[in-house]
Amino acid sequence: MVSALGGTRTPNLLIRSQMLYPLSYERRSDQCTRGVGRAGAPRSLMPVEHGTTVWRDTASAGVLAALEPGVPSDLDRRPDVLVVGGGVIGLATAALCMRAGLGRVVLIERERLAAGASGSAAALLTPEAHVWTDPQAFVALARASLQLLRALDDEWDGAIGVETLDWLVALPQAVPLDAELGALVDVLDPDGAHAVEPELGEVPGALRIRDQSRVHPLRLAAAFAARVGAAATGVEMRGVTTSGGRVIAVRTSHGDIHPGAVVFATGVAPKLPELPELAVPQRWVKGHLLATVPAPFRLRTAVAALEGLVLQLAGGEIVAGGTLDEGDDDPAVRDDVIAGIRKALAALLPRTTDLEVGHAWCCFRPTTADEQPVIDRVPGIENAWVTGGHFRTGILMAAATGDVLARWIVTGRRPEGVAPFGLDRFDG
Repeated sequence: MVSALGGTRTPNLLIRSQMLYPLSYERRSDQCTRGVGRAGAPRSLMPVEHGTTVWRDTASAGVLAALEPGVPSDLDRRPDVLVVGGGVIGLATAALCMRAGLGRVVLIERERLAAGASGSAAALLTPEAHVWTDPQAFVALARASLQLLRALDDEWDGAIGVETLDWLVALPQAVPLDAELGALVDVLDPDGAHAVEPELGEVPGALRIRDQSRVHPLRLAAAFAARVGAAATGVEMRGVTTSGGRVIAVRTSHGDIHPGAVVFATGVAPKLPELPELAVPQRWVKGHLLATVPAPFRLRTAVAALEGLVLQLAGGEIVAGGTLDEGDDDPAVRDDVIAGIRKALAALLPRTTDLEVGHAWCCFRPTTADEQPVIDRVPGIENAWVTGGHFRTGILMAAATGDVLARWIVTGRRPEGVAPFGLDRFDG
């Protein structure tokens, strides 16, 4: 057994490094950093459906249809609340505004609903993993978000499909077995790790994070879409008109809309000459994922390690990846990155070595300079709010973000715990 950590490198620092960069390639620009481990490369990377997510091929026809409602013939031009953006954050915001009794709610989206990262992500809901990587305010909101999402799933008769699961974090070095890492975290030695997940390769130790969750991202999006009031796809925002400290019109490709309140939930804050206060430091970060063909075995947990982030779907497909391809703005899937994920997956779970890749895709996640989300009222505008920059945690944070915004619109007062996500942190 590998000895426990000593010296000045504490368990929390090790875990922080692990969770910030759960891939062997870590952050990079144009070059592919090779995966690590003793397993060889897979037999073949073909056939691969480049750019097609496994989620679209594992969603029902009803879910897919719900994500492309088109433009209603009676589109409400004077809603009480207008949400701009049909990703998971916008969908959750619109649905929770309806739930809060805010009247008529309209959501507009220029593509289909959940067209970007919201419909591409692995959709693991693991707030406890952020204890070591993110500020306390973020962790508190993430925990509240998972709790609310579970409550909504119960309220909506299982429409969301929240599944409870444990998450196994395979460590590159052992952590003392008596380390205190939280009520839901168990420190495991190699034997304990393999008892939890027999398919795991050789590891010095692991953490088991209990009572976390996952969802199918498109099923989640469809569940919110069914409760947003009215959703219109293929409608692009072109600009806004302001007067007297209010947004009085949102100009779109399908005419003007005059909302009582408006929420901009467009991933990154929109660039609007009429609202220069939204010019915050932000960017898109590309990431790749793959899914294998169905495996002849079942994983007991989701798995995270330096070699990758892994979960198994009901049909047996194994999803892996989540790279941080900084500086790569090309929307095409890169075969070298997929090969790196595939090799790393084989190192982490040796019995995946001979599995073919069935799907490979990439997406762009929105983030800010400090990699924390924005949830705020637009400065100087009485009836406009903005949210974005959720990076790799949009699905996790959607329910709480939507709830916070709905309560803020109802009361006119910023809810407790949201100040750290304000725009003013970028001043100066």
